[in-house]
Amino acid sequence: MRKNFLLGIMLFALAGAMQAQTPEAGGELRALLPDGVKANIGTERRPFKEKNLVVAGSPEKGYLAFFAATDNEHGEELWATDGTEAGTYLVKDIIPGSASSNVCYLARFNDKVVFSAYTDDYGTDLWISDGTEEGTHLVKDVNELGNSNPRGFTQVNENQFIFAAQNYDSQMAERGEQWWLWVSDGTEEGTQLICDKCDVRYPGSTHGSMMWWPFVRVGRKVFFKADNVDGTTGEELWVTDGTTEGTIFLKDINTEPLETGTAGSSLDHLANFYNEKLFFKAHTLESGNEPWASDGTPEGTYQIYDCVPTKDENGKGQGGNLTMVGSAPYKGKFYFRCKTNEFGSELGCTDCEQGNFRAFDINVNVPTSSKNSSPDPGVEFDGVYMFCANSGEDPTIPTNYGGELHYTDGEKVYLQSNMAPGIQCNWVKELTVASGSLYWWNESDQITEYKTKLFRINSKDEFPVRVTNLFPDGDQIHSLRNLDGDLIFATENAVAQIYCYHYRKPGFDPETETDNLEPEYRTRAEMGLAVENVSAGKASDVIYPNPATTSFNIKTDCDVKQVVIYDIAGRMVVSQTGLESKTVNVEQLSKGIYEVVIYAEDGAIYTSRLIKK
Repeated sequence: MRKNFLLGIMLFALAGAMQAQTPEAGGELRALLPDGVKANIGTERRPFKEKNLVVAGSPEKGYLAFFAATDNEHGEELWATDGTEAGTYLVKDIIPGSASSNVCYLARFNDKVVFSAYTDDYGTDLWISDGTEEGTHLVKDVNELGNSNPRGFTQVNENQFIFAAQNYDSQMAERGEQWWLWVSDGTEEGTQLICDKCDVRYPGSTHGSMMWWPFVRVGRKVFFKADNVDGTTGEELWVTDGTTEGTIFLKDINTEPLETGTAGSSLDHLANFYNEKLFFKAHTLESGNEPWASDGTPEGTYQIYDCVPTKDENGKGQGGNLTMVGSAPYKGKFYFRCKTNEFGSELGCTDCEQGNFRAFDINVNVPTSSKNSSPDPGVEFDGVYMFCANSGEDPTIPTNYGGELHYTDGEKVYLQSNMAPGIQCNWVKELTVASGSLYWWNESDQITEYKTKLFRINSKDEFPVRVTNLFPDGDQIHSLRNLDGDLIFATENAVAQIYCYHYRKPGFDPETETDNLEPEYRTRAEMGLAVENVSAGKASDVIYPNPATTSFNIKTDCDVKQVVIYDIAGRMVVSQTGLESKTVNVEQLSKGIYEVVIYAEDGAIYTSRLIKK
C-alpha cells in the first residue's frame, strides 16, 4: 500500500468537477489532475525531452505514467498516474514544502524511472523511483562539490543504464565544463564513471527535430553523440556497452578541416534498426546530409546512399537533408523524409545496406523536383506504414488533397482519407498505436473544429473520428503515450491537464492486440525471424557490362523512367528518358568513373558506379 494513498483519496475528492466523459467517439475520457495541480510537460514532439511524460512498469506490476507537476503546497515535484483519477498522486515531496525539486529528463529503467532532481543537500543529481514514496530516493551524489546535472538516461542492457553527468574533474576540464559518461544499475555502489575521454554535451541544447535524441540503444549497446575531450573531432559517433573498454569512438565522419581539428558531422535522427544497426543522419563535406548506418564497429560505420550526388559552386555535397525518421522499421526498412534531385523532398526508405535506397514521389505536381510532399514521421499500423504527407495544394488539380494521412505497403503509397476537405491540411502529429487503434492530433488551424484535437482510426480503411473537443479554439494536445493499452496525453492550455482515454475497438482481441510495452534486446535472427531480402538492388547488379565502352544495359523488372549520370565532381553529364530498351549510350563520355542513378517507374531508385573504358 502506498504511503500516498490518503493523499490520493484527497486529490480524488478535489477532482469532483472533472468527472469522466463519454466522447462521441465512444470510450471514456478522464481528466486526471485535481484543481490546483498543473502538469509541467514539454510540448516538443519527442519521446525523450527535458520535461517528459514517461510510462514505466511491468506486466506483473502494471504500468504508471510519471511526470512533473506543480501545486501551491508542494511546488514542482514527481507525480504518477495509473490512468484513473483515484490513481493519480504526488509520489514524493522531494523538497518538503512549496520549494521545487525541478524533476527533469525522466526516463524508463525497467519498472522504475530515473531522473534529475534538485535538493539543497546534494544539488542537482541522480534519482530513481518505483512510484512509491519509500522507493523514490537519491541514487548517488555524483558531484560532492556541486551539481552533477545528469541527463541522457538510456537503458543499455537488462540491468543497467548509461547517462552523462559532471563531477568536479569534468567541470574543471581545460576546455571548460564537460559531461562524461557514467553507468548505473540504480544503486549507489553500482554507479560508476566509465569514460572521461568523451564530452557528452547533449542533450542540453534545443533542437528542432521531432524524433531527435543523442542516445539510442541498439541491442545491448548505446550509440551516442559526443566530442572527444580535446575537441579535435567535433561531435561524432561513439558507442558503449556499459564498460570502460567497451566505450569507443567510432569514426571521424566529417573530416572537414578546422583550426582545432575537424568539424562535427551534425549527427541527428538516430534510430534502432531491429537491434542490429544504428540508422542516422550525418554530414560530410563530400556528400552533405545523407543516411548512414553503423553496426558498432569503425569499419561497419558507413554512408548508405548519396541521395543528392551533386555539389554546389564551392564543391560541397548538397545532401539529401534526411529528417523525420519513423518510430521503428517497417517490413525491413526505415522510412524517412529526404530530398532527391528527381522528386524533391519526399518519402524515402532503406534496409540500411550500402547502396539501398528508394524514394516515393507523392507530390507529383510539375515541376516535381520542387513540389514536395514533406512527409512526417510515421508508424506501423494494421499491416501498413502510416504517415502524413502533402500531395499538393493546387485546387485545379483533382489529385491535390493538401496535407493528409497516407500509408504505404512498401510498394505503393495510398491516401488514407481526405479529412480536411479540398486542399485544406490535416497535419497529423504523434501517431501512436494503443490496443489496436491509431491516434494522433491535428496541427492544422485551417479548420477550427479539428485544431490540435485528438483523432482515431481502428483500421487503415476507416475514416478518422474526432475523440476530443475540449476547447473551441483548440485542445492543444501533445505527448501521446500508450499506458498499458490506454492512451494518455497532456494539454497545454489554462489548466495544463493530463487525460487518459480508455477505449477498445469493436472486436478487439486481447490475445493478439494487447500491446507489448517491454524493451526488446534481441535481433531478428535471435528471435528466429526470417530476414526478408528487400534490397532495391545492389550497385554491382544493376548495370552491365561494367566496365563499359559504348553502352550499358539496365537489369530491373520494372520499366525505367529516367537515367542520370554524374561525373566524379558531381556534375550531371547525362540525363536520358524514354528507355524502352533499357540501354544507355555512353560513347560520348571520357574514360573515368561515373555515378549512375536509375529511376524506375514504380518509384525505386538504383545507383551504381560505372567505369567507362
